[in-house]
Amino acid sequence: VLFFWAVGYLMVTMTGYLIKDWHWLASTAGFVALTLSLIPLLLTPESPRFLLVTKKNMEGAKASLKWLIKLNKSDFDLDSVILEDSVEKSEEPSFMETMKDFWKYKEMLVQLVIQMWIWMVAAFIYYGFSYSWSSLGSDIYISYLYAAIGEVIAYIGMVFPLEYWGRKPSTILFYLVGSASFLIAMMPYTISGSFTVEQLSCLIGSMFVSAVFGSIYLYTMELAPTSHRGKMLGYCSFSARIGAFCGPQASLMFGWSKTGTLIIFAVLAGLAGLATFRLPVTKGVPTPNSAEEVQLRRSRGVGCEEPQTVMGNKAAV
Repeated sequence: VLFFWAVGYLMVTMTGYLIKDWHWLASTAGFVALTLSLIPLLLTPESPRFLLVTKKNMEGAKASLKWLIKLNKSDFDLDSVILEDSVEKSEEPSFMETMKDFWKYKEMLVQLVIQMWIWMVAAFIYYGFSYSWSSLGSDIYISYLYAAIGEVIAYIGMVFPLEYWGRKPSTILFYLVGSASFLIAMMPYTISGSFTVEQLSCLIGSMFVSAVFGSIYLYTMELAPTSHRGKMLGYCSFSARIGAFCGPQASLMFGWSKTGTLIIFAVLAGLAGLATFRLPVTKGVPTPNSAEEVQLRRSRGVGCEEPQTVMGNKAAV
């Protein structure tokens, strides 16, 4: 999904170069967005589970499943299968009960605060650069083109460390490399022509921060119990919006002092990377089922040290 976000970034940059009048630019962007949004709406079938469980629409669920069978080129005979709703109704904890868990189980609160900090820093730096590339190059279109290409590379490249190392080591690596890149960007050297170390290092640093944005969604969902996942994502998204609101002010900070702004970025990224050390590892560890299990895992060191057995499951970190 984030890959297509980056492709959209690239398309906006190219469209802005070709269409200078903002009226036509806005109209073109709106038309493309409307057209592309109609494709999944018209071509993608409804969820079979939704139709079966929520709408009690047996025929509609079968039609969606047949579409998926055809898409996967399978010869499975669905007509010989009887579909029925076998979902057991369970009592979900109330809103206030889940909110109290953040105070009852301190590990939940600690993880939430750290994740909110990680999200806020990522949004601040990301949008700080999104509004500042014109200050970091001689040509605004070339600068944003490099940024868009860098973001595409970041979202493709982040897949490998996330898959093989896990969410925690990858997030730490992305933040610390980004922090180091912002410090290197303060060196006043020219690589060739008007392309400087500052531009290259800022581009590399922003790529790694973009990779953080891609990893923290997965990391937060794996850390949170099912009953609390929506709330934790909501709070983290809220803190990211604070960072996104403050980030564009960095474009003004670059005009005041590039060195000072880069130091702020480096310090924030470094602190976010160090804070991630406090969070548990999720690779090979089952997602917790409750807030109580989150607290229990911390007390037993699961996700913090070597693989241990928790509730009958062998967790390979």
